[in-house]
Amino acid sequence: MTDKDMAHSKYIPNEKGYFKEKENEEEKENTNFKGSGRIFTPFEEPLVSLFESIFSTEPIKTIRLSKFLLSDKFRKQVEQYRANTDKKTRERIKGNLMCITPSGTFSQRRESNIIKHTELLCIDIDSKDNPNIDLADCKNVIGLHCPYLYYAGLSLSGEGIFLIFRIQNPEYHKQHFEALAMYLNRKFKLQVDKSVKSPVSLRVASYDENPYFNENPIPFQYTIDTNNKSGQIIRTITQREEIRKQVEKIVSIIRKNRIDITKQYQDWFKIGCALAYEFGEEGRFWFHLISRIYPKYNEGDCDMQYNRCLKYKKEDGVKIATFFYICKRFNIKYQ
Repeated sequence: MTDKDMAHSKYIPNEKGYFKEKENEEEKENTNFKGSGRIFTPFEEPLVSLFESIFSTEPIKTIRLSKFLLSDKFRKQVEQYRANTDKKTRERIKGNLMCITPSGTFSQRRESNIIKHTELLCIDIDSKDNPNIDLADCKNVIGLHCPYLYYAGLSLSGEGIFLIFRIQNPEYHKQHFEALAMYLNRKFKLQVDKSVKSPVSLRVASYDENPYFNENPIPFQYTIDTNNKSGQIIRTITQREEIRKQVEKIVSIIRKNRIDITKQYQDWFKIGCALAYEFGEEGRFWFHLISRIYPKYNEGDCDMQYNRCLKYKKEDGVKIATFFYICKRFNIKYQ
């Protein structure tokens, strides 16, 4: 992939799931100087868990991430791996290499055993999924156009690459992953390995003589809901939290003043579809709270209705704005 092929206009996600052009403003936001007083805080060098091998379940210690990534300690083993074509020999070499968890420190290799998230997310780009792209050449081009990129280097095989991005909210690790996968595909035509999206995913030692490294990236803000029972909504973390707060406030007002906004079946169905599209299964809780104001409320019927709403949701379906509009008709002020 050449600079010319990849140097498209800047893109960001929009409500329809696409990335639209954003020119000069993004350029101005790309620099994240320490002590600059910008909206994004300086990135502090993180610690990660170090594992003896890919078979280890408990870490041996913590280590500075940059020390592991930029070290030439494993160069000899990595070059042996790349030069060898025997499958068993390659497996033996790989099995003897140390590994890290780029997204955090862990007491054990389980998501539930995370100690601290690094605010980083690692993405694999395999050569087999991107046969017509020179991945080694595109590392710096990606870095040039992605201020969120912390590190880009060759994978163990030397044929693929791995990219480490800074994300805004570790609580939405997998949602950030989905948004980054879409971003890389739409902007650079890259196919991401979606099997490696967990915060506890291991990164085996590798070596790259010319990696891309940005010690102070800005956080990637966008997310896509990973719940397969909700719509593919792209939001910033701020937008997500604002919508959640608005819904919580509306539900509180409805309960306090006993306002029944579900009298008409059509409204009830639209409310359920809007919550299902925005929140997936999580919206069921709010749907019940709203529906309970109806004099003939039945928990079983309400559950069945929400199941229908989850199945009905689609890309061009009822969205959360419809819910807000219905509330406005009942003079429910939430701002």
